[in-house]
Amino acid sequence: MDRVFYIYYVQFGNVLIHQIGPYIYNYTGRPIQWDFYPFNLSIVGLIVKDRSMWVTRLTKEKEMVSHMRLQYYQHKYCLVCLTGSLGCRWHRYKQSTRDSRKRDLFGFALLLITFLFALFLLYYIILMKNDFTTLNWFFFTKTKKWLPIYTIFLAVVCIVFVYLLILVCLSLCHLLVGHQLYIHNVHAVFIILFLAFCVAMVIAINEMWSEEWAIVWLSVKIFGPYLQVGAVSVMTLMSWLIARKWFMLSSTCRQFFWLLLYLAVMAGLYIAPLFINSPCVVLISELPPKPKLLAHRGASAIAPENTLVSFQIANEYNVMGFETDVRISLDGVPFILHDSTFLRTTNIEKVFPSLKDEDASNFNMSQIKQLNAGLWFMEDDPMSTVSEVSEERGVIYRNQSVPTLTELVEFVGATNKTLMFDIRKPPSDHPYKDSIRQHIVEDIQRARISPDKIWWLVDIGEEAPAYFTPVAQRYYYPSDELLSNNVSVLNVMFNALSSDNIQEYRSNNISVNIYLVNEQWLYSLYWCMGVSSITTDNCQSLSAVNTPIFHLSPRNYLILWITTDILSALLVITAFIVQRILWSGSEYSPERIAINSANVNDNGTNKMSRSSHRQSRRQMKEKLILKDIAADMFDEDSEPPEDDYGIESNYTVQSTDGREMARSFHGTSRYPSTVNGQETVNSFQRTSRYQSSGDGQEIPQTFQRMSGYQSSADEQERMQSFQRTSSYQSSTDDQERPRSFQRTSSYQSSADEQETPRSIPLSSEYQSRIKADMEISNQVV
Repeated sequence: MDRVFYIYYVQFGNVLIHQIGPYIYNYTGRPIQWDFYPFNLSIVGLIVKDRSMWVTRLTKEKEMVSHMRLQYYQHKYCLVCLTGSLGCRWHRYKQSTRDSRKRDLFGFALLLITFLFALFLLYYIILMKNDFTTLNWFFFTKTKKWLPIYTIFLAVVCIVFVYLLILVCLSLCHLLVGHQLYIHNVHAVFIILFLAFCVAMVIAINEMWSEEWAIVWLSVKIFGPYLQVGAVSVMTLMSWLIARKWFMLSSTCRQFFWLLLYLAVMAGLYIAPLFINSPCVVLISELPPKPKLLAHRGASAIAPENTLVSFQIANEYNVMGFETDVRISLDGVPFILHDSTFLRTTNIEKVFPSLKDEDASNFNMSQIKQLNAGLWFMEDDPMSTVSEVSEERGVIYRNQSVPTLTELVEFVGATNKTLMFDIRKPPSDHPYKDSIRQHIVEDIQRARISPDKIWWLVDIGEEAPAYFTPVAQRYYYPSDELLSNNVSVLNVMFNALSSDNIQEYRSNNISVNIYLVNEQWLYSLYWCMGVSSITTDNCQSLSAVNTPIFHLSPRNYLILWITTDILSALLVITAFIVQRILWSGSEYSPERIAINSANVNDNGTNKMSRSSHRQSRRQMKEKLILKDIAADMFDEDSEPPEDDYGIESNYTVQSTDGREMARSFHGTSRYPSTVNGQETVNSFQRTSRYQSSGDGQEIPQTFQRMSGYQSSADEQERMQSFQRTSSYQSSTDDQERPRSFQRTSSYQSSADEQETPRSIPLSSEYQSRIKADMEISNQVV
């Protein structure tokens, strides 16, 4: 059971070594270990540490051993993790409850802006899943490689959002527990970078794919009622923290401004349903008929696009028809292909590697039939559905060729389905660039199919071949103009028409086909709007939708809206009332009274005010540092870490430089010394955990006897005071001997001994008594 004697010193280290050190060695017969205290403080005291968890204090006069159980600060690991994760403040002395600085508030505001930006971007990326194949195809045309660009974008945005969400939660927890808000510089750099990333993505999307912004407005039409409920719920939960911070505002003008702003936001959310015109809030009996499905390039989500097997699989899901693309070969044979080259959907790199970038119309039909049009689907898995493909069907997919128009029309005629296609014009030097329409019509006429089942896409003013169904495209046209051109079907993108336009066409018996609709929520929206049909890649999933999702009856929606608003208003009012009660009850907290106890007026009452708190801030830091030293001296389990000076206090020290704190302590210490045997009462003794009473009365002591350092204008007086108070002194009267922290930290000799203490040899009887007392203490433990 080895005991090690520590003396923490820096400023007067030479004095301790040459004057006090020999006497300690002669008195104890033990080697001395010297440590340096990180905060550049003067001598703190002599500490005896052993494994028995008891402190043995020897007195010269009584030659007795007394035992006192050590006291420890409470470990608050959650708060340490909280402040460490956000501000890298892993030490308890850095956990500050002071008001947040302006730059920290600015950083928090920037964090909120970036978080909301990332939230919107994530919401938009999720909505883009409806048309993610177009995004992947766009990047393929630029890079010549098929990459899951959408999945990569989604993963990156999710990571950014989760990171910012964690920072926001940590910041709100700081505000909730009353700690100073501090965001580390590393987090601040990442916040700025992520904000720039979000802005760059929005600009890029706006430049390359501006038509996709319309999907955000469409989503509000169907998700609006639920988004309103979610926003009200979030703001209601935040009302507890908002009310708490509102009562802490010192200025009435600020309180009025923030209260008015909060009420305006809440009122806007409460009445938002008045401005949300959702077509899915309708009685079930008033729902329009379910839109029919046109398989886009066949069942392209689960089979290789524009292959016969793809159209055959789509037919199994009861689609109304098919949509495809037609090109013409170098020898005048129309065939089915979407891209201008065979690079993406065939194995041309293996068959004709030198012609992989050649226009598809520059190949004759014999060359085209040598290409495999299904192997790429199994290898690249563009729709992430290959895992669902059976082994038998996978073999079929790997042996698909590029079909001709004649083969497709014969299949469509046999199934009595509708066929709509885009005509892809060949290069300008192609021999059939002017006669492509004629060759297509001839192939259709030779097949066994009803002419009205062919939907021929035209612009207004153009005429479709005889007996074919003309279909207007791209834009909104007034109903009268369409009817005057003998057009009864309109094929447009999902962002081209409003709900009123669709209702106009319905009233004039004009069918509307919307492309491209792949998600169930968008399909449900157009179902409620009343479109006739939609073009989709996911015919297998949309065919299973029997009723619109997110559908609400007007009565149920009204109940949901009113109930949410009333509950939210009640909870907000309750939060403000409770916070008012809590704030009133904690205005004069014991911690503030203890820390500011030095500010006592003539009548003995404490003046709790912000000005007094600011005036005593320096003294508070000194007291907490010293209290931290006391807690760190007696570590129950192991040696104290070199950089851990944690304390348990509601008012802790915020400093990034311990040396500055030490200089402030040495230069401005105002603890008065003893006057006629009586010592001034200060707030540190009132909060010290190492105090006892003699004859039932508390005998306060100043910290000067513990530290041996008193403030003085003369450096020589400081040295003399240090030498006097660091020696071993004892009291002439045991009743007058104080039982404060000095009893556990130093040996004091009588007041008559002003000179340097002599070496004190230990008698054998005295050593035996010490040994016996230590054995008794071990048995007690």
